[in-house]
Amino acid sequence: MNAPLRVAIVHYHLKRGGVTRVIESTLRGLGQGPRASVHAVVLAGEIPDGFPFKESARAVEGLHYSNSQARTPDSASLLQRMRDAARQALGAEPDLWHIHNHSLGKNEAMPGVVSLLAEAGEALLLQIHDFAEDGRPQNHRVNQARTEHAGNLYPLGDRVHYALINARDHAVFTSHNLPGAQKHLLVNPVEVDHSPGEPESTAAIRTALRAETLFLYPVRALRRKNLGEFLLWSALARPGEVFATTLGPTNPDYQQTYRDWQSLAQSHQLPVHFGIGESMELPFPSIMQSADCILTTSIAEGFGLSFLEPWLYGKPVTGRDLPEITADFKQQGIDLGPLYPSLPVPASWIEEDALHAAIGKHLDQAYADYGRALPADAIDRAIAAIRPTEDTYDFGGLDEARQGAVIERLASNPLARQELPCNNLAIPEPGEQARQIRDAYSLEAFSHGLQTLYRQIAGTSASAIDYLPPGDILDSFLMPERFRLLRT
Repeated sequence: MNAPLRVAIVHYHLKRGGVTRVIESTLRGLGQGPRASVHAVVLAGEIPDGFPFKESARAVEGLHYSNSQARTPDSASLLQRMRDAARQALGAEPDLWHIHNHSLGKNEAMPGVVSLLAEAGEALLLQIHDFAEDGRPQNHRVNQARTEHAGNLYPLGDRVHYALINARDHAVFTSHNLPGAQKHLLVNPVEVDHSPGEPESTAAIRTALRAETLFLYPVRALRRKNLGEFLLWSALARPGEVFATTLGPTNPDYQQTYRDWQSLAQSHQLPVHFGIGESMELPFPSIMQSADCILTTSIAEGFGLSFLEPWLYGKPVTGRDLPEITADFKQQGIDLGPLYPSLPVPASWIEEDALHAAIGKHLDQAYADYGRALPADAIDRAIAAIRPTEDTYDFGGLDEARQGAVIERLASNPLARQELPCNNLAIPEPGEQARQIRDAYSLEAFSHGLQTLYRQIAGTSASAIDYLPPGDILDSFLMPERFRLLRT
């Protein structure tokens, strides 16, 4: 038996969220103990009490988000603290560093830490879940804060490998000539809590909501989750249909908009309930089991768990498609049913000049925030991208004020729904989706692939280090066609 591989897994925190969930799945899949083939320690700036693998985790001062700590140390000092913590936990230096979201711009020292590790010939797996270049200019500025590492964000070398969570991101690195041997599609495992929801709880939820048919949007309220579209469907509800979300926002910048949506729903007596996961204080499986169908209206996702997880609860998914994300799932043979790529509303309902002016203003600001000049045809390209036809606009391409006006029209004039090309939510029939998802996105498959990747990288000899030219990744994301007002 080969000696266990020593791996340091690095993230800024271990609070509840997508990356933490992937780290938990990683540790669960790798297994820990004397017979494990990989000995792992997780290094983070914060280890909450509820983290289930606390014995395998170490807090490192300075590793948290820069805006969550009084001072972020320089890169060399932070790296030394990380080395000390890893050595103490593993008994020796790590054979490999598995670092999550090093380039996201959450900690101004992290790009330098990765650069120093790469230059030292260390084995690196850089797993990217989100990009600072993708609609996060403030994060991009954090990456530029330490000028000595500003151009060294994406190191290239034989022992530096990148793990991408979807085919879109994999294609981004392919288009910039990252060698095939150094980039990998590492999709997240899809697991759910299989404890059955208590029948009494699920029945109580439906009774409390007075729902004959319950559409559930199991999401925390964020701007890109496009709650206006969720409300539009409630304004089109048929008798007995009820709509509910699970969690309110934590971002203070979104609180007022969230209250505005609640007020709009109340003023028109829409069949909507907000934040039932907080108000009812019931286990998540019970809430999921209470639904007839899961609804998603998000305009941007990373891995796209919301398209897969519900099927494992036996619940179909309907709503907005995100083809650049769901293409991976469809390629696996998973039938996602009648999702729609856009939700057209008549152009005559929109103050077009005002909409175009708003797009021009915010698009120009988006380019300026990244230090780029706006292309001459940018506004035309951005507008064309939200026009399914010459006489319609995609509802997801509007901002909240214009979305609210459309909902007001529909709520005040039921006959207006006849002018919508798409005015009914289709509930897909369940098929083989759950089995296909379990086969394609199992923890076992993820763990086997990850361990193989660890061994491959650790067994490679060091080479000279180069870097992707600054701005290459930004070019792939900062395009007028990808601009949406809900992402400003």
